[in-house]
Amino acid sequence: MPRNPTDFSVSVKPAAYILAAFWLLVLPLRWCLAAVVAAGIHELFHCLAVWMCGGRILRVEIGPGGAVLEAAPMSRGRELFSTLAGPAGGILTVLLLRRLPRIAICAALQTAWNLLPLLPLDGGRAVQSAAHLLLPDRAADRVCNAITWICKAGIGILGIYGTFFAKLGLLPLLLAGALLLRTARRKNSLQKGTIKGTIK
Repeated sequence: MPRNPTDFSVSVKPAAYILAAFWLLVLPLRWCLAAVVAAGIHELFHCLAVWMCGGRILRVEIGPGGAVLEAAPMSRGRELFSTLAGPAGGILTVLLLRRLPRIAICAALQTAWNLLPLLPLDGGRAVQSAAHLLLPDRAADRVCNAITWICKAGIGILGIYGTFFAKLGLLPLLLAGALLLRTARRKNSLQKGTIKGTIK
């Protein structure tokens, strides 16, 4: 008997509750709710894409860094489609700017963040999937590594420029550091069959 597509486990890390409480303290409730709705749409599009490809979602984990959807292993082409579905949902949400401005703005920010070509973000996973579709594994790994280091170097340079040359204070450097720290731990999602989206 086929497994129900909605039959998967959901877990929330304790640190996610702490982060949620922090955001509720520093941001208006309406903006917090808008961010949650935008993130939910992002993850829903991931789920729909996995199910359309005949795949199964095994586990959903919500942590301080975002939501992680663990799916059963899929082909590289299907994983590419499923990975890009989340940002596609965000782009469609942006079209609702006039009707739902807060949700659209949150979706735009989340989509821009997720499309950075760095693992474990969707952009990094999409680059990885596409590279392995088009190139031999060794060449694909070299291309992915080159893109990763170019992107990280660019983020570092922007952070240094913003702090020391544009005189914007420590915020650019702190944001760059946080982003580089967030993407420091690279995981091969293609082998594990995981699709990761972030909630910010």
